[in-house]
Amino acid sequence: MSEPADLAGWMAAAQGGDRGAYDRLLHTIEPLVLRFLRRRVSSDDVARDICQEVLLTVHRARHTYEPSRPFEPWLYSIARSRLIDHLRRERRVTFFEVAADRLPEVAGGLDEPLDANVEAALSALPPAQREAFVMLKIEGLSTKEAAERVGVGVSALKVRAHRAYVSLRRALGAGGSDESP
Repeated sequence: MSEPADLAGWMAAAQGGDRGAYDRLLHTIEPLVLRFLRRRVSSDDVARDICQEVLLTVHRARHTYEPSRPFEPWLYSIARSRLIDHLRRERRVTFFEVAADRLPEVAGGLDEPLDANVEAALSALPPAQREAFVMLKIEGLSTKEAAERVGVGVSALKVRAHRAYVSLRRALGAGGSDESP
């Protein structure tokens, strides 16, 4: 194990362009950071991911280290900061997740025929708009999947679908707003 002076010295040398010192520094601090993170997160994979973020931050911020000061507090403040970032992201994702007893059904086509008015309104659409509407709203494809199927960009498919929505709203008497449903 390296002495604290080695870490500070290697960092100072790395700031001066010494690649060997920088390599020794990174190989030495990685297990230290991993041990710090493993005590604070439940998964080894998560600890390794955060460790990589720490090493990237050390690389990006290496110019901010002052060689006259101890290296470890600088390193562990970066590690704590990346850990907090991870925990905040995790909390945000968990906060917005909704547990469901039953998964929603995925659109896979219609089980019953369309209303005659809807059928007529769909038939009146230009073919490209009708195709976009059917793929997105009836077949349940994502915009990316639908765009790939017809060989256009995602933006072009969205424009077609938006125009179809507006036309259908007008035809069905639901108002002529230009906003998407």
